[in-house]
Amino acid sequence: MTLTARCRALVPCAALMLLLTLLGAAPTAAAAEPRNCVGGGLQQIAEKEPVANTMPVLFVHGINAGADTWDGPGDDEEKWFPRQVANLRNITAWTFDYKPAQPSWVTDPRIGPALRTAIDCLADASGHKVMVVAHSMGGLATQYAVSLPSRTSDGKAWQKVAEVITIGTPFRGSLLASLADNLVSGPPGWSLEELALKRVVAACLGIAKGKSLTACETVEVLRSPQGLALKYNSPEIRKLPAWPKELPVRAMAGDIRMGFNILGLESPKAPVSLGDIAVPRSSATAYVNKSGAPHVLTCSDAQIGVRVLGSPCNHVDIKTHPKIMSVVLDRAKRVQRKQWADRTPDLAYATADSVNVWTNGSTKNIAPVPSGYRVRQLTWSTDGTSLAWLAERHDGTGRKVFLVRRGRGQPFVTPRLRSWECADCSTLAFRDNQLVSDGATDPNRPMLWSYPPLGGARRPLPVTGLPSPDECFGPTYCGRLQLLGAAPRGGLTVSYFDSVGNFPGIGSFFQVSREGRARSVQSFYGSGLGPEVAAASPRRDRLAVPWYQHLSACEEYSNVAIVDQRLGRVERLDPPSRDGNLWMVSAWFDRDGQAYAAFRSEPGCGSDNEYAPDGQRIPRWGETRVYRASNVRWVQTREKRPILARDVHASGKTATVVGTPAVEVSGGYHTGTLVAQNAANAEVEVARGVHAFAWQPAS
Repeated sequence: MTLTARCRALVPCAALMLLLTLLGAAPTAAAAEPRNCVGGGLQQIAEKEPVANTMPVLFVHGINAGADTWDGPGDDEEKWFPRQVANLRNITAWTFDYKPAQPSWVTDPRIGPALRTAIDCLADASGHKVMVVAHSMGGLATQYAVSLPSRTSDGKAWQKVAEVITIGTPFRGSLLASLADNLVSGPPGWSLEELALKRVVAACLGIAKGKSLTACETVEVLRSPQGLALKYNSPEIRKLPAWPKELPVRAMAGDIRMGFNILGLESPKAPVSLGDIAVPRSSATAYVNKSGAPHVLTCSDAQIGVRVLGSPCNHVDIKTHPKIMSVVLDRAKRVQRKQWADRTPDLAYATADSVNVWTNGSTKNIAPVPSGYRVRQLTWSTDGTSLAWLAERHDGTGRKVFLVRRGRGQPFVTPRLRSWECADCSTLAFRDNQLVSDGATDPNRPMLWSYPPLGGARRPLPVTGLPSPDECFGPTYCGRLQLLGAAPRGGLTVSYFDSVGNFPGIGSFFQVSREGRARSVQSFYGSGLGPEVAAASPRRDRLAVPWYQHLSACEEYSNVAIVDQRLGRVERLDPPSRDGNLWMVSAWFDRDGQAYAAFRSEPGCGSDNEYAPDGQRIPRWGETRVYRASNVRWVQTREKRPILARDVHASGKTATVVGTPAVEVSGGYHTGTLVAQNAANAEVEVARGVHAFAWQPAS
C-alpha cells in the first residue's frame, strides 16, 4: 500500500477505532440570548444579516469530532456542506460543537440540554422553527433534547423544530461497539455481519500498527459512558424519551455490501451488509416519522481492508456524500417554503394595562397603557416594522398617539416608545410606512397629521379639493374630516361631512393622494359615522365603515357601508332588521374580502325604560348575532358564539374577541377574551380583557 493510500485509510480507521467511528452529536452551547445566539459552541456559517425571518439549519457533529467534521467534501470551502446550506435563500446555517463534553452521554447538561437551549435561541431569534441535521449519535442527542421543556416558552423544545434529518444514527445502537467489547471478552459465537466487521477491525488495526492509535486505547474509549451506551440495544438508548409523534424525522443511512467470498465462506452469492461499518442499516433506519421511507445510499465492494474502509458509504464520509447533501439541500428548501406559507404573523392586542404582541403562543409585553387611558385602536405599518396605537382617556377629554419600531423581520426587544398628544384624533393609519392621523379642529382648514418615526413634533398634511362646509354648529356636525384607512397606491380614504349633520347630514367618501389632493368617491347620506374604527380587508382594498342614522330619540340604528377602494364605489346595505333599533358591534372581512358584521338589537323607547342618574336612557340590549353581506342585504350566519370583533389575516388565520358587549354604545371598547389560530391552525386563548387588536399585515 502506498503512503498516500495508508494516510487516507487512517482517516476513517482512526474514527472507527475511537469509538469505532460512532460519530454522534450533542451541543455544549451555554444559554444564549435570543438576540445573539453565537457562542458556547454555536456558530453561524457564512454569517447573514438579519437572522430574523430566516430558517435556521443546525448541524450537530459526533463523538471525538468537532464542528469541522462537516467540512467537506474536498478542500474548497465554498462547496462544504454547511456553506452550501447557508447560501440558500432565507436560510441560515449553524454548527454546534460539544467536544468539551466528551465522553459523556447525551443526558449530560452540556449535550442534550444545551442543544435544547440552542434550538430555543435560534427559533426565538429567527421567528422560524429549526431544521436539525444530526450525524450518528447526534440524532440521539437530538431525540433527548427535543423532549425537554422549552426554556423560553410554554411547551417542549420539539415544538420549535420543523424537521430532523439523521445520518447514520444508531437508533438501536451499534453492533461494532458490542463487537469491540467481544474482541476483549471473547464472544460465544459470531454472526455473518460480526465476522465481516471483525475482519474490518483487524484490517484497521493493521493499518494503524505502529501509530499512536492502539487496541488498548480503543478499549478505553469503548468503556466510556458514550461507548457503553452505544452498544446494540443498550439500556441507555432504550431509556431515551420517545420521539414526539408530531415531529417529522427523516432517516438517512449508508450500506456497504461486501461479498462472502472475500471472507472465505462457502456461499459467494449473497453479499453481507456492513451498514456504514459503524452503524448497521437496520439501526440507522429503525425510526422515521412523517417523512416516507428512509433514504439509503448503497455501495458495493468485493474486497476487505482499505477499499471497504475508504468506501464513500462509510460512517465518516457518508454525511458529506454529494447524494446525501443533495437530498438535505432539497429538504431545507422545501421545509423553509412550507414554514413561510404556514408561519403565524404577529398579533398585537391591548388590555387595560398593556399593549402586547403575541406570536404562536409566545407573548411580548410592548408598553404599559397610561393610567386613566384605554386603547382605542391598534395599527401596523405596511412592512410590519412599526406598531402604533391611539389611547383615549376614560372620560373622553384627551387622546394620545403612541409608536414603537423594530428592524425588518426582527422581534420587538426593548422598543423605544414615542408619543404625541392629539386631543382631536379619531383614527390612525399608515400610508405605506408613514403614520398619519386625522384631527383638524378648524372646519375651514381640513388636514391630516404626519408623525416622524424617530420622534419630534407632528407635522400637518393639508388636504385640498374638499367642498367648503356649511355654517352650522362647528366641526362636530359639519366640516369634519375623518380618516378611515390606507388606500391603494399610497393614498388615504377619508370621509367628509360638509352639510349639517344629526337629522341627517350629507357627506362624501374621498381618496386623498400622496400630494394631499382629495378625489370624491361617492356621496353619503346619513347622520354621521359611528364611533367604531373602520375595518380593512386583508388586502386593504375594501373598508367596512360604520355609520349611524338618527331619526329621533327613540328611532336610531347603525350599519356598515362597504367602500371598494379600487373601484371607487360604496355599497349601502339594508339593516338586518327594521324591528326596533339595531346597532352594529363590529365588522370584518374574511381572507377573500367577504364582509361580515355583528349586530345587537335594542327595542328603543317604551313605558318600561330605565334611566341613569344623569337622565340618559339605559339601553336594553338583545343577543349579538353575526351576519354576512350578500348583495344589498345582511344574511344571518350560524355562528353561535357572542363575537365582539374579529380580524382575519391574509393567510386565513383568525383572531376573535368573544364576550358580552358593553352596555353603552361605545365602539372599540367592548372587552372580551381574545382567541387566535396558531401555526397549527388550532384556536387558542391569547388573553382576557382585550378590547383592541390587529394582525401584522402580510409581507
